[in-house]
Amino acid sequence: MDRRAFLKSGAAIALGATIAGCLGDTGRDYDVAMVSDAYVPRSTATVPDDAPSWVPRDVPTVEVVAGDAVVWENTGARNHTVTAATYDHDQVEALLGISGDAAHAHDPHLPAGADFFSSGSFDGEVAAARSFIDELDGGGVVPPGERYEHAFDVPGWYHYYCIPHLPAGMMGNVHVLDA
Repeated sequence: MDRRAFLKSGAAIALGATIAGCLGDTGRDYDVAMVSDAYVPRSTATVPDDAPSWVPRDVPTVEVVAGDAVVWENTGARNHTVTAATYDHDQVEALLGISGDAAHAHDPHLPAGADFFSSGSFDGEVAAARSFIDELDGGGVVPPGERYEHAFDVPGWYHYYCIPHLPAGMMGNVHVLDA
């Protein structure tokens, strides 16, 4: 096909639209992008000094009002998870073979009355980790281009992480304010 025929066919327009979509933000509405080994919020809040001691200060933090949902979108090329850190976090680190300097020094937990959350809708943190380890494609995975959403109804601090990329430090916080 010569250049003029190609241009008349409309294929050039479709190709241009495809390339444009790959080059920049396509305007999709999400709160946190999942890329390589990191969560990248559209806007980041600072963890104040009066936050509980177990809340990591050096990770991306999203701030929402009770009743709001947070949307994570996998904008990268690797599979990711979103998993709440709880009192069972030491068991999960043991399952993943994390110890020493890579282990968390804090004791994360959910606010009283808050529901556990994870991509894959598991009953708890250990179940989410076991499913990821035991399933061929990893239980609870958010594949590239897909989303996970969770509504936060209880005010307080939430810490979360990506199961396969926890050793690389892929974690974040959600701070839920009173409505």
